[in-house]
Amino acid sequence: MSLFKLRNWWKTQCPTVEPSYDSFSLHCSRLCLEEGEKDSIVVGGHSGQLCIYQPSGERASDLDLDTDDQQHQSHQRPFENAFQHSDVILEVMLPLPVIGVSSGKFTTASKNDPRLQLAVLHPMRLCIFQIVTVDGIAEHGDYTKLIPLYEHSLEKPAFSMCQGPFGGVKGREFLCVQHLDSSLRFFEQDGINYERTLATDRHLLSPVHYLPRVDCFVTVAPSWVLECYRYQDISETIESLRRHDPIWSLCIGEYALDLSVQQISNTESVIVVLGENNLLCVSDTGQVRFIKKLDYSPICFHTFVVGWYWEPDARLIAAVVSESGSLLLYENDRILWSAQLPEIPVAIERANVRGLPGALVTLGPTGSLLIGYLGSEPQLFKVPALNLAPLDLERCQRELLGLEREIRVGVDPSDASIANVEQDVTMEIVIGSPTASVYPTNIPPTDGGQLEMCELSVAVRAALNLEMLQVTIGVDPSVQCTTESFLFRDVTPNNTERFETWLYPYEAATPGSLTVTVSCSYTNKHSITRVLQRVAYLPLALFVKSCPPSKESLYKITLTAPSSGGAGLRPLFPELCAEASLSALGLQSLIDGRRMTIVAAKTTNRFRIQSDELPLLATVLECVLTRLGSGSTIGEVAEMAETPKSRVTINSIPPVSELLNYVRIHHDLRIDLKQLETELEIATGQMRLFERRFVVKLQDRSLRALDGVLMLLKRNHANVAKLCQMLKTMRQAVKLSKIHLGAVLHLFRLCYSHSTLAREGGLKYTEHLRSLLTSTVVDSTEQSFEEMLLPVLRFLEQTGPLRNTSNDGTVEDENYLFDCSDRETERTVHDVARAAQHHELVQRWLRRLLERVNGRVTSVAKSVSGSGRNSVDFEDQPLPEAPNEDEDESADRKDTGDLETTKQLTSHGTNPVSEWVNYENVSDLPL
Repeated sequence: MSLFKLRNWWKTQCPTVEPSYDSFSLHCSRLCLEEGEKDSIVVGGHSGQLCIYQPSGERASDLDLDTDDQQHQSHQRPFENAFQHSDVILEVMLPLPVIGVSSGKFTTASKNDPRLQLAVLHPMRLCIFQIVTVDGIAEHGDYTKLIPLYEHSLEKPAFSMCQGPFGGVKGREFLCVQHLDSSLRFFEQDGINYERTLATDRHLLSPVHYLPRVDCFVTVAPSWVLECYRYQDISETIESLRRHDPIWSLCIGEYALDLSVQQISNTESVIVVLGENNLLCVSDTGQVRFIKKLDYSPICFHTFVVGWYWEPDARLIAAVVSESGSLLLYENDRILWSAQLPEIPVAIERANVRGLPGALVTLGPTGSLLIGYLGSEPQLFKVPALNLAPLDLERCQRELLGLEREIRVGVDPSDASIANVEQDVTMEIVIGSPTASVYPTNIPPTDGGQLEMCELSVAVRAALNLEMLQVTIGVDPSVQCTTESFLFRDVTPNNTERFETWLYPYEAATPGSLTVTVSCSYTNKHSITRVLQRVAYLPLALFVKSCPPSKESLYKITLTAPSSGGAGLRPLFPELCAEASLSALGLQSLIDGRRMTIVAAKTTNRFRIQSDELPLLATVLECVLTRLGSGSTIGEVAEMAETPKSRVTINSIPPVSELLNYVRIHHDLRIDLKQLETELEIATGQMRLFERRFVVKLQDRSLRALDGVLMLLKRNHANVAKLCQMLKTMRQAVKLSKIHLGAVLHLFRLCYSHSTLAREGGLKYTEHLRSLLTSTVVDSTEQSFEEMLLPVLRFLEQTGPLRNTSNDGTVEDENYLFDCSDRETERTVHDVARAAQHHELVQRWLRRLLERVNGRVTSVAKSVSGSGRNSVDFEDQPLPEAPNEDEDESADRKDTGDLETTKQLTSHGTNPVSEWVNYENVSDLPL
């Protein structure tokens, strides 16, 4: 939207008010009907209406108004003229539609006659008229009439026409009509007419224009090539002597909306091409003068020369109308002015009318004719004041809650058509058994055995007609899906559509989640887009195999199941356990060979998962929670609210420092990746410099200097190849770090969601943590994961149940958030420094936030269990077991070697019975 508007000088409405006008319907020219005449405006419509206007430039006086009112009206609109009936000099209804209008000397009359003739193009006829002014003998004065001189019948429908002194004749002009089959028919004044067809097939028509200076025709071929043909070659009567190829051609790469020809000097004329995306100026010899890229869609344009072409200071001006109704004036490729039009026209011209030289004439699609000028009076508006008041987060939170209440009140829950998604579409998911994988992966070969894959089958049944139904599959980043999405078209009611795909391990990392989310999106009959989701789980045997369990590990997680224990691990893992009452199960990753152990308590319903690698715990923990009846991870907060006492409770949370360590690893790898990309950019720049120098030396034939340049070229090439390999390795490392970080975040999310804090009414805390600890780690080209996480942490620091009561460090942290620099030379250094600052803030705020949550978890656990075994310190003591119990029990077994002695010691009450199974020697393992 432009600030300035085209000022109205004169306007009227053509007789036809229907959309019957296009870019060929407007023609402005001096018809030389009288001495001192200005330009006339000729408008021809598809309805056959032909009108000629000559605005007088005089304001109409209202006889009913007094002198003061007239002066006030003149002061309000000082440059606007009212339409008068005398402004119309001719209005006639022709029997055929008018598709083109032009004026010129189209007869063999005397050269002393300055009057011009009017050429009107009909679909199957070309008519030449003479405009005659008849002196009036009554009070109404002179009047004008249209006298037909001659006409030409066309054998084929016409598209457009052009005129000019073909062949360089003096004092006469000929006509050229372009038919719908792209053939050209030339009409001379002596009754000679002939037809020519240009080379190649032309199914897409384009306007044809004549270049008087070089006696040539220009047009655009369907291959989007601007072509120039010499008139002498086209008019050659002997076929063998006729040249069919253009004298020059230029590929413009897009369809030409319109062409314009202007002579800008004694030695040069130009062709201005208005394309769909560019404004192109080409000289009459085929040389490109300039190309202007348009950031809008043009509608029409007009070109003119300010000054006389033989003057050295003559300027080429182009007026382009955009689809938004803006008028943009360019001098060559530089924009001069922009103004807003009252309506979007289909044609624009420039005319010298009485009282306003250089007026802009626009014609709308419905016949609204407007003459305006470019004034400097802007459309004033008041800029609203900036809201510099600080943002009150508590007030915004209250407003958001109020809006949510209004939305809940406005939604009718009884409307089953809106609430129930499954009444329109039902979806079933089936995951097949694992089989040997046949797809290539990024996993290096290991001794764990051959990798496997499984088939995912999705069946969708619709109850109504659907134009499109899209099924999308979401898996862990380390798992590959052969087809992630599928689109069903024209789904009929009660018809089942099936979709099969294969899932297999792809990256060299154990997945953090076995969840497979299948989303089905469609638009129902109420034009509401609905999404139906289903969750399935990949087989655990697809990624791990059984192995001997390990006694000690760095990280341990203890959980309590609602059912009674003692049954062992066979009911939970029947595909991995060989014995019926197995109490300890070791799992080894098929991808990287790392191990983890699951231990079941002997007397209670407690389980312990332990491993030396923290990301491995997420997969097994999710599998155990699912198989213990905890439900899926999607929507688990709602289930927890319904039956909090019957859910699995996790009694320990991994150290926060380990999560921060994985965040730091991801940050460091991404910084190294940026540095490698910068080094590669510098090396490739040097490579191009050495190649140019090498070519110069070859051209100069300086063989002695070739050795040094060739040596530099080889060394730089080896450096570039080395950097490319390092960059490839670093990108893979960054990808694996994102997978590991996502697995650790998912592990913390599961621990907090099933902690004692969530079971005892702390859902408001776990909901915020679930939204914060997302398992999807994404790095964009502009922002890293830490930069995206920082605003969320800042919001939780200041509002909500997890907010920090002390505001230490909040003010000084804002300086890091809004620090930026636009200097190009320091961009890389500044990006690294800014990323380091954001990483430091994420580390500090995330540690502070999770430590507050862990404190609440510890306090809730102590209040529930008192000082018993279940009150656990989540950081320092992950497992709620006493080490002395195990040592004493093991020592007694080693000394006596008799089970009865152990029972006797425990019965005397020396040491309480440990609920965990201890394996001191390898022979004690139950495997």
